[in-house]
Amino acid sequence: MLKKTLIFCAVIALLLAVYAGAGFYLLPKLAADKLPVLLAEKTGLSVKLQAVHLNPFELNAELRGFSVALPEGGSLLGFEQLTVDVDVIESIKQSGLILAAVKLTKPVASLERRADGRFNFSEVMEKLSAPAAEDEQPPPTAESTDLPILIHQLAMEEGQIGWLDLQAGPNAGENVSPLNLTVTGVGTQPGALAKVDLSFKLGSGGNLTWRGDLDLTALSSKGQLKLDGLALTKVWQLFLKDQLPLEIVDGQLALQTDYAFSSTDAGTQVLLTNAGVDVKQLSLTEPGKSESLINLASLAVDGIKLDLQKQQLDIASVSSSNALIKSWLQADGQINYQSLFAGDQTAATAVASENEAVKPWDIRLGELTLANYQVDFTDFTQPKPLQLQLSELNASLKDYRNQDGIRLPLQFSSRFNQTGNVKFAGDMVLAPFSTNLRLELQDIKLKTFQSYLEPFVKLELVDGDFDTQGQLNVSATEPLQLTYRGDANIDQLITRDKANNKDFVKWTKLDVQQMLLDVPKQDFKLGKVIFDRPYIRFMIKKDSTNNVADILVAQPAAKSDSKTAVKAIAPQPKSPEPVVKIGKIEMKNGQSDFADYSLILPFVVKMNSLNGEVDGFASNSDDDVKLKLLGKVHDLATVKIKGNYRLQSGDSDITLDFSHMPLALVTPYMAEFAGYRIEKGQMALNLAYSIKKGQLSAQNKVFIDQLVLGEKVENPKAVSLPLELGVALLKDGDGKINLDFPITGSLEDPEFSVGSLVADVLVNLITKAVTSPFKALASLFDDDNDYSTVSFAAGSSDLSTEESAKLDRIAKALTTKPELVLEIKGVAYEIQDWPVMRFDALKDILKKMKSGELRDKGEKIRSEYIELSDDEYKRLLAKFYAEVFPQNFDRTLFGAPRVKSNPDADFYALARRELEAIMPPEPERLNDLAVSRANHIAKYLTEKAGVDRSRIYILATELNNKAAEGGITAILSLNVAS
Repeated sequence: MLKKTLIFCAVIALLLAVYAGAGFYLLPKLAADKLPVLLAEKTGLSVKLQAVHLNPFELNAELRGFSVALPEGGSLLGFEQLTVDVDVIESIKQSGLILAAVKLTKPVASLERRADGRFNFSEVMEKLSAPAAEDEQPPPTAESTDLPILIHQLAMEEGQIGWLDLQAGPNAGENVSPLNLTVTGVGTQPGALAKVDLSFKLGSGGNLTWRGDLDLTALSSKGQLKLDGLALTKVWQLFLKDQLPLEIVDGQLALQTDYAFSSTDAGTQVLLTNAGVDVKQLSLTEPGKSESLINLASLAVDGIKLDLQKQQLDIASVSSSNALIKSWLQADGQINYQSLFAGDQTAATAVASENEAVKPWDIRLGELTLANYQVDFTDFTQPKPLQLQLSELNASLKDYRNQDGIRLPLQFSSRFNQTGNVKFAGDMVLAPFSTNLRLELQDIKLKTFQSYLEPFVKLELVDGDFDTQGQLNVSATEPLQLTYRGDANIDQLITRDKANNKDFVKWTKLDVQQMLLDVPKQDFKLGKVIFDRPYIRFMIKKDSTNNVADILVAQPAAKSDSKTAVKAIAPQPKSPEPVVKIGKIEMKNGQSDFADYSLILPFVVKMNSLNGEVDGFASNSDDDVKLKLLGKVHDLATVKIKGNYRLQSGDSDITLDFSHMPLALVTPYMAEFAGYRIEKGQMALNLAYSIKKGQLSAQNKVFIDQLVLGEKVENPKAVSLPLELGVALLKDGDGKINLDFPITGSLEDPEFSVGSLVADVLVNLITKAVTSPFKALASLFDDDNDYSTVSFAAGSSDLSTEESAKLDRIAKALTTKPELVLEIKGVAYEIQDWPVMRFDALKDILKKMKSGELRDKGEKIRSEYIELSDDEYKRLLAKFYAEVFPQNFDRTLFGAPRVKSNPDADFYALARRELEAIMPPEPERLNDLAVSRANHIAKYLTEKAGVDRSRIYILATELNNKAAEGGITAILSLNVAS
């Protein structure tokens, strides 16, 4: 018995020795030698295994120094040590495979995607997946039941994974090291819940930690995930380079979340709670360019909750601060980001169309906050690029939900170009889009927008600040609904005419109150517009063009083509005509400079202290617009404008009053009009204009005081008028001129001009005065007598009492007009005067006959000294008649003379009559009468009426051989003393 027992023990011992030898030495040796060869045959790679250790009694195994090398060199896989510890007793009890521990120490994997898109392990995978030969097919095995597997602890320590993507670039690589993984209680049995603790560090920066529970049978897990300091530059290089058109050159990402994951027949469920994302120092550029487009110091997304099955995403807050965003409008009219993302539009549209029938997600955001943002914008569509900047930008949006009609509280504030402020607050609806905002703009520098003016006007915006406060409402309907209600003002506006480098329009303050702007209705209402110290400069140049035309930039003619023509034919919806209503326009202390260099003498005038208002302006109404304006010219003359005007019909009633206007100021117009300067004088105008149905009716009252003309100016265009005389005649006794003349005309006449009408009236007035100067004098005495002639009896130069009185009045008028001189023209009328003068001529013949008789007796006496007695007159008359009419002369028996043809008639009377009838008019005798008449007038005025002799001029006489229809008169005329 003992022997059998010893033999049994010996056998057992031998078996144990064989088992131990095989386990401790034989199997490890075979594994170390054969396993690399087998793997090399299967993969075609070089496989090394330094050592294999096996404990056949504790059933644990250890592999050391394992590595797989690529044919071209370099390691693919490897590890320092792999330890597997089987729990035999527990395995027997559980009828499965129970591993007490599996530990992998310092595993290494080097993964690479080559430039051709293949991986460094692609060939290995292809070999392993290739179908085996028929003689290598494993024998069919009977169907077996699944063996339960449980690993109490699975660990990986100090792992390292290297990744290189040569398709993305030579530097597109990443290292994961150290990678540590601990899994406790992982198995294939239902309900086996493994606890996982994973952590690793990325070579480019970043740490990942995962702690949670994992059920492999149910494919479910829950736990926590945390990522710190992930370098976004490396993420872009590895994964986003082909998807994102912007390059991430800097930035770190951190995230953390509690999660729950499960996969059932009902679908996959993912729950995220207490999740958050934090981005720091994000910098984005265009690929290949150094200048940053977006610099974001901080972006935090907190309080994230996600339910995949319910498709709900809740975010408590999104906050970002200290960002710089650069953008520009390209020359082609596109924003730079439009160009960058243009390639993604087709894909985005396709995805959107595919998802149209998919249930939408329910997305909620508690609050979006932006702090200290800065946006730099450049408009390159302008000839000179326009720089705009929003700095110190702060914004917040609350209670967002991706549902139509949800109103979102919104606040926004920012500095504009370092000087201005932009603020708005209110609410906004994203779909359909609408806003209701309280808008406030302060100190917006208008000079900023100079580039937008340059294509249209050569005008420099030197200064000017724009402010507005009001309520803005926008609704994205068709058509767009946009209304604005509020106030606005532009302060310290200064514009400069680039052509002349002088101020053009400026003001201290422009206030627009109670604005109501309705864009779709084209209804624009302004309660009150106030101009404080406005100024405008208007200049007419030498060539008659003006400075307004100078600043206008000629616009190119619109090009038309066939497509445009076709479009033009199609009926277009008619938009409403703009309606502008202004309750009141006020002007305070306005100024203007006016210059007219087109005249012979340049005219420059300055108007100031302009104050007034316009009430009731409405572009769609024909109600009266009331005008009232008061101002001064050079601080001297007062200007008043008052009246009513109707915009639709053009009917108006307007009065213009100018008082104390220095006439020297209008010298250029006088020189242009009549060729004279003005030395002295003041003027007052009262102009009343009335327009009814296109017909102008105007009453012009002009008062001129102490007008003194200056030197004559050479001007071939001036009217030919004796202006000095006209002025002298129009003056009253006190040196004043009062004119009251109407003007009428049709505004529809294309040749109608108020200026031309006024000029014509003035020419007519002056012409009338100088052509009828004595009627002007008669106005001094309020009578209608004609003082231009002095009447005489036929053949006489004696003044009657009535004519003497007329000369007295003329003398009185001359004393009131010392600048005038009187000119006298003596006139003799052959038809009326000679019949009276013939008897004197006959007597002169008879006297000459008497002088001849005395000369025959030796006495020499000139005929003009001879006085004829009645007898001598009769004797010589008979003698002269006998010499002239010898056939008709006869004497009676007693010697008395007799006319044969009429012997019973009184010879002396008949003879005188017949002799006078044959006597021709004597010019000298008639001229002497004309001279005598002029001398009598002059002598009366100087000796009796007291007129200075230097102011009386006798003109050359006139012999008139026609009948004096208006009576026998001498002619008087007036002129200006030289």
